[in-house]
Amino acid sequence: MTISKICAGLALVLQLAVAGHAAAQTTPSVQDVTTGLLTWVKHLNNDVDKYYKPEKGEDLSLHLKGLKEDLQVYMKTRKKLSDSLFRNNIAPGKKDPDRLEDLKTKMSAVMNHMRDVNDLASNDIRKEGDKLNEEMYEALFGQQPRYLSFLEAFLDGADVTKKDLAVDGSVHTQRLEECTALIASLQEKIDRKTKK
Repeated sequence: MTISKICAGLALVLQLAVAGHAAAQTTPSVQDVTTGLLTWVKHLNNDVDKYYKPEKGEDLSLHLKGLKEDLQVYMKTRKKLSDSLFRNNIAPGKKDPDRLEDLKTKMSAVMNHMRDVNDLASNDIRKEGDKLNEEMYEALFGQQPRYLSFLEAFLDGADVTKKDLAVDGSVHTQRLEECTALIASLQEKIDRKTKK
C-alpha cells in the first residue's frame, strides 16, 4: 500500500513538473534593458566632469547626437508598430520577421552609438556601458530566444497579452524619452564646455 502511494505521489510530481516546464516554454523571456540604459545615461550626465576632456568634446557631442537620434528613431518605430497592432487588433502568435528585424536593426544602431560614447567616458561608465551593450546583444542575437520587450516577443510569434504590450510600451517609451532628454542636456553641457 505504501509503495502504491509513493508511486502515485511520484506520478503526480512528474505531471506537475512536465506541466510547469510546458508553461515556462510558452512565456517569452523578456529582458528589459531600458532601466539599465536610463541608469547609464544618468551616470554619463552626472559624471560628465569626471571624464570630459576638451580634445574629446566634439567627438563626444557628435556621438551623443547620433545616440539621441537613433533612440528617437527606435522609439518612433516601436510606437508605430504598437499602435498598428492595437488599431488592427492583431492576435498573438503571428510572426512578423520583417518588422522584428527592423526593430533589431534600429537597436543595433543605438548600440553602436553607445559604444562610441562609451569609448570617450570614464572606466566605470565604460564598464557599465559595455555590460549593458553585451546584455542587449545577447537578447537580440544570442542562441536563447530572449527579447528586449514584449513587442519583440509578439512580433516573433510569442503568446503576449495586449495588457503586457500596453504596459511594456508605456514603460519603455517613458524611460527612452527620459534618456533622450538627459542626452540632450548632456550634449548642451559638452557643447558649452567645448566652446570655452
